[in-house]
Amino acid sequence: MALYGGIVFPATIAWCVVLLASGLITLVRVRFHRALELVVTGMWIVTGIQAIAVVAVLLSGNDAGLVLTIGYLLATIVVLLLLGIGRLGTPDAAATDPDPNRPVLAPDQIARVDAGAAVIVAIAAGVLAWRIFVILGT
Repeated sequence: MALYGGIVFPATIAWCVVLLASGLITLVRVRFHRALELVVTGMWIVTGIQAIAVVAVLLSGNDAGLVLTIGYLLATIVVLLLLGIGRLGTPDAAATDPDPNRPVLAPDQIARVDAGAAVIVAIAAGVLAWRIFVILGT
């Protein structure tokens, strides 16, 4: 638990703040979208490390509620699927769908959709990481 509480949890919260800041900056300056994509990749890596650490803590004999902890961990992974959702509005994605009413987004619209999703995911992932920390600590 010391490894999770001392290193993994603070690193996860710090990366959530980086993702939040990157999303907000991208909302203001669309040119920052490429950097946001790199931060999103980092968020996947941080979440993977968090998942491994949580499973290690649970396997070490922690008295935490297994179902609740795994549920929050799965929710953390599921919210990451929202990152990069703007790619669904690209012309390539629209070309694969036969629906003629499917919207095609401009590059700046894609960047803003991705930025909004990053802000939402950063907040949700931070709250979920905090809940896992509380559950493991009790």
